Amino acid sequence: MKRVVVITGAGRGIGLATAKRFALAGDHLVLNYFDSREQLDAVIGIAQENGGDGIAVQADISDPEAATGVIRAAESRYGRVDVLVNNAGRLVSASVAETTWAQWKQMIDTNLGGTWACMQAVLPGMLARGEGRIINISSELGLIGFPTYAAYCASKGGVIALTKAVAKEVAPSGILVNSVAPGPIETDMLINDTIEYNDETREAVPLKRFGKPEEIAAMVEALAGPAGNYMVGQVISPNGGTAI
Repeated sequence: MKRVVVITGAGRGIGLATAKRFALAGDHLVLNYFDSREQLDAVIGIAQENGGDGIAVQADISDPEAATGVIRAAESRYGRVDVLVNNAGRLVSASVAETTWAQWKQMIDTNLGGTWACMQAVLPGMLARGEGRIINISSELGLIGFPTYAAYCASKGGVIALTKAVAKEVAPSGILVNSVAPGPIETDMLINDTIEYNDETREAVPLKRFGKPEEIAAMVEALAGPAGNYMVGQVISPNGGTAI
């Protein structure tokens, strides 16, 4: 049976790489995007070539009703959700003093609130079937903290704590919830961050390079497959050695 996979923030970066990975496996995809869907039709085409299917759903998941709508779109079309990948996120880099309340709220509402809303919407169906996988994309910065990223760190640290709490709650019912906490990955989010995207930061990584979205996608796919069968509430951090 083809898996039904929902991926939020699938329009670029880690979300797009993850979508391509599941497309190659021939899964049925529900690909959420906010403002970038240029490549999603091609990804859906890959899924169809491999025996799967897919749809793209525009939504700002910082809005709980919109986030719920993504899950309902998946259930309406395919009858269920087997795998939920909570990837959508926002980043603002600024000192605490310079971070506005609107910026703080934007990151908390998207990174943490969107994850919560999608999980809350998808769990009734998974609990009824007694199976399902949820993979939350957090960040190494939710583990270690970092100057000028306090709001982002708080939102991603919240995702990690949420992952652990929900994992304990639903594992007895057959739903496995885990998190992938990437280090610095070569995505638009990093490239547009003028504070962190530079040669000095790259050289500070023990591996002397930034990670690739495809490397994170591989970890997500592993957690969604047989390799993740005994993983409950874990935080896997592919970070090139920046957080050990």
